[in-house]
Amino acid sequence: MKLLIYHRRAEEYGRHVAARCPGLEIIAGHDDATLARGLDEAEVIMASKFPVETLAQARRLRWIQLTSAGAEHLVPVRDALRGVIVTNASGVHAALAADYVFGVLVMLQWDFPQLLRRQQAREWGFQFTPPLAGKTLGIVGLGSIGQEIARRGIAFGMEVLGLRRHPGPVDGVARVLGPPELPELLRASDALVLSVPGTAETIGMIGERELGLMRPGAFLINIGRGAVVDEAALIRALGERRIAGAALDVFAEEPLPATSPLWGFPNVIVTPHIAGEPAGYAERVVSQVFADNLARFRGGQPLQNVVDLARGY
Repeated sequence: MKLLIYHRRAEEYGRHVAARCPGLEIIAGHDDATLARGLDEAEVIMASKFPVETLAQARRLRWIQLTSAGAEHLVPVRDALRGVIVTNASGVHAALAADYVFGVLVMLQWDFPQLLRRQQAREWGFQFTPPLAGKTLGIVGLGSIGQEIARRGIAFGMEVLGLRRHPGPVDGVARVLGPPELPELLRASDALVLSVPGTAETIGMIGERELGLMRPGAFLINIGRGAVVDEAALIRALGERRIAGAALDVFAEEPLPATSPLWGFPNVIVTPHIAGEPAGYAERVVSQVFADNLARFRGGQPLQNVVDLARGY
């Protein structure tokens, strides 16, 4: 069986695959020469993002294992991928992403950006800070990451509300709402976490109207996709102090341009799309997802983390 690894860290992924999954012929790289050597014969492709225009050359392709959770770049070519199984790395990111959410939420609640500015200026300034316990955490998207965030919220003594495409009970979540009930979630949340993929249903989900429904003291945390939020509307809401602050790990354009006003807000934490990047990421993807899926693939069993390209996740 021939595996094509197309990734910026292809050599690292290749080492872990060779160690955990014997019997594969591996072609690894991140350039046109790699594609030319491997596409014709590859039965399996491992990649983060793939140049979809080249997939027509992959005549033997049966399975794509994404090293990321997002699969939206494959949606435009989903018809060409009929009969090809697509799986993602969902679950690898959950614990670290939840750590990130509560790290930045504590920083926003305590206004650590201001405390650190005072430290740099050698200023001693007192403040009173309300606890997170008793506040309401709203989570948009209750996949593996959203559910892990919910568990952290419960441990902090927060009431957890959630929203998902198909409402149903989720352990520890006081109420699970459907998309039509988003306004209710916005009004109720002291902290709103966006943990959804970029799909036709979620792009632009949080705009001027939605931001206007949030509490003036609420925080917005986005670890999903930048396009889920109307950035211009968010910049206006922050500038007018209609919400208390934001922590943003994803943006409509990445890297975030140096000219973006988001860099300069004193109540905004900007991070470079790192919330779901645990140390040893490549090894985790191979050991926790790919190796198991390969055994299933060879044995003719259903694979884990199968992506529905009609939905985009």
